[in-house]
Amino acid sequence: MTLTGHYFTLRQHFARLVAPGLPSNLTRWQQPGRDQHGLPMRLSGALAHASERELLIVLHGLGGSIASRYMARALQAALARGVSCLLLNARGAGDSSGNIAHAGLIDDLGHALASESLRGYERVYLFGYSMGGHVALRYSSHAPDPRVQSVVALCSPLDLAANMRAFDEALVNPYRPYVLGGLAAQFARYAEGGRAPISVERARRIRRIFDWDRDVVAPVFGFESPWAYYERCSAANTLESLEVPALYVGAKHDPMIPYDTVSPVLRRGNDKLSVIWCESGGHLAFPARFSLGGPAELSLEAQCLSWLQHPTRP
Repeated sequence: MTLTGHYFTLRQHFARLVAPGLPSNLTRWQQPGRDQHGLPMRLSGALAHASERELLIVLHGLGGSIASRYMARALQAALARGVSCLLLNARGAGDSSGNIAHAGLIDDLGHALASESLRGYERVYLFGYSMGGHVALRYSSHAPDPRVQSVVALCSPLDLAANMRAFDEALVNPYRPYVLGGLAAQFARYAEGGRAPISVERARRIRRIFDWDRDVVAPVFGFESPWAYYERCSAANTLESLEVPALYVGAKHDPMIPYDTVSPVLRRGNDKLSVIWCESGGHLAFPARFSLGGPAELSLEAQCLSWLQHPTRP
């Protein structure tokens, strides 16, 4: 990783602050259910209907929600190609309620796909930003809904332990407060139910992902330790079981998901997994004319959706 990765990442971040958000005419989507303790919860999102047959489900990154500005780009790409689109809040994000999420929580994606409102779609594509891509890949390795055709993961971690170490130990890391701040805000809503393992004040003082996983994720979900969580939930341990074509798109200078935490996993090989690396760029930030092999004038999201509809080996 070089300063190039930071430059692209931060430039993209500030550009998104002034970019248009989600349109106001989206249909509010909700699906009630129960969490791992059998208690009521609710998944939420926004649904744009453009096709009776095809649906793109978009998953946001750690600490984000469907309001994260990059989500609007995926929505725009789907509607431009006449594909319906569900922007899905992870458990505890946005209007989703009842609990918090973790990087390996695939149950909610399955729960969403089983909802009556999505039952009529015949072909489903999964597209995940950062941690959302990790969830999509892991879900696609565990008997996914048979309608799921393909998956794209953009700048996603694969080995949770390796990524935690890199993220926590980086000498220059302006992203930690942003990510942990988003997680703490979601935790505050969860704590209102009286079942939180620590106080909101203590959660807001957490400065490392490892501490978050130790003090929040492990006790909430019953993992013996953060290490048990990483071992059981890393997509790296299940990629060989992928059941649908998948594409991983990464940037070699990504400051949040370092190349050397991902590339050893991807080198193991899988006949359903394709990999494309950008030689520059940053986290969820790519050069304007970066191409996956098709027309570079299309947005990256439009190129990813084209791949999802017609998966090919690069």
